[in-house]
Amino acid sequence: MKYIAPFFALFALLASSVSAYAEWPERPIKIMVPFPAGNSSDVSMRILGEKLESRLGQPVVIENKVGAGGTIGTAAVANAAPDGYTLGMGSTGPLSIGQWLRPDSMPYNPSKDFVALGAVAYAPQVLTVRNSLPVANFKEFLEYARKASKPVNYGSSGNGTTPHLVIAKMVSDAKLNAEHIPFQGGSQALMSLVGGQIDFISDNVPVVQSALNSGRVKALAVSSAKRIPSMPEVPTIAEQGIPGFDYQGWILLVGPSKLPPAIVARLNEEVEVIMKMPDVRKRLNDLGLQPMDMPKSELTGFLVAESNKWREVVKVSGAAETTR
Repeated sequence: MKYIAPFFALFALLASSVSAYAEWPERPIKIMVPFPAGNSSDVSMRILGEKLESRLGQPVVIENKVGAGGTIGTAAVANAAPDGYTLGMGSTGPLSIGQWLRPDSMPYNPSKDFVALGAVAYAPQVLTVRNSLPVANFKEFLEYARKASKPVNYGSSGNGTTPHLVIAKMVSDAKLNAEHIPFQGGSQALMSLVGGQIDFISDNVPVVQSALNSGRVKALAVSSAKRIPSMPEVPTIAEQGIPGFDYQGWILLVGPSKLPPAIVARLNEEVEVIMKMPDVRKRLNDLGLQPMDMPKSELTGFLVAESNKWREVVKVSGAAETTR
């Protein structure tokens, strides 16, 4: 009999815990976005938040907490109370790249401090060249770069950023002689491309879309394995000379690692439902993003694979030495 009382006490505690989380959410939910308001990743979270708000019956507030390549806002999620009221946008830089760029100064452990709650979107890049470059496609670009008497030069939004690393990997795979010129942001790199001061860049669709539409620059290829819906006429790098090339950003919904399983399961389910909605998919495509369509069972393996993939790219780029 002496074991019965503790058993029932434990059962009561578990039952009360399950009951408490069954009532979740009872107040507004915050989604931390570690990048500025208005960019495509921020807008993707606002689209998701809008749908979650209607399905969960509580306000969903987007808070932009920027700095240090996205690690400040991402750290805020890792350190948040695991109660389901602070979630975050997980993305390529803070969760896969940053640990290899700054291994001694990361404020969290990407593999231990987060739980993936749902796949949102891929963020493919567009390889874009100045109008005066005498090439019409990626194959011609490779020929031009290999025969040039001096290195071709490319801009990016900064050392160790995804646009820098995608080009660094392409340059390595294609064995090109190229010089990297880092800028303070993607828009500054684009303006130098439009002005003819640099030869090419690679960046997300929203960064280059306006300049492409106005004919001020030329799109030669996309960095994803498949062509993207917003630019179906632009072939992939893999189609045009570097088989298997597939390097692009991605966006997930994440939470602190000790989030209760009941809340994790609820959010996994809600995100999967939302990502199948036609209006959500269209809005993401219009942003130059691609809905991710990844079941929850594959998310952990995906993050491990991406971590290993970008570690090799950082090594190839030499960016870790320039960002310390």
